Amino acid sequence: MIEWTPALSTGVALLDEQHKEIYQWLAELQSAADDERTLFGVYSLTRLKHYTRAHFAAEEALMKASGYPGLAEHSAEHAKFCARLNELQLKSIGQDISRDTVEFLTDWLTRHITRTDMAYVPYLKKLQ
Repeated sequence: MIEWTPALSTGVALLDEQHKEIYQWLAELQSAADDERTLFGVYSLTRLKHYTRAHFAAEEALMKASGYPGLAEHSAEHAKFCARLNELQLKSIGQDISRDTVEFLTDWLTRHITRTDMAYVPYLKKLQ
């Protein structure tokens, strides 16, 4: 089952709460894929896309406020992921969400948090 774990904690309460919410949408997406519920899959993927965009904007605003030097690269990674989410959303309209799609999204998010996001943590902690 897909779920956020304390190992994914950045220590920044707002971002951790948002990451938890993204994992909840991924769990919903997994449920839609497992049950082959196309409409629910489209809905879950659409919500995931919108929530992720809002999360990325909040994260980037905090990085900017903290003077994080890797902001441009981090933002580019976010943009690439958002483009992929758009493609997956369009694809999902005509077919069930595949387990491969759920696995890709979960793996990307987990790697992104544990590697890329953890790099900004020392900068954001200075703001707290």
